[in-house]
Amino acid sequence: MKLLIWGIVVLVIIGGLAWFMSGDSEDSSTEGGSSVAPSSEITESSSIESDDEVFAEIDNALEDLE
Repeated sequence: MKLLIWGIVVLVIIGGLAWFMSGDSEDSSTEGGSSVAPSSEITESSSIESDDEVFAEIDNALEDLE
């Protein structure tokens, strides 16, 4: 009986690992219809010198999302 229970536990663990590993890793980054820009599209156009520029960059990014 113990052997049967351990066999079921092992099958469940192996099945769970197989299911987890077979999942597409890119699906989680595009949930909700939004997509993350690939790193090739992200460029550093200018350095940010002050806190005001940081908040301006954040505001611009939020406007692009809307």
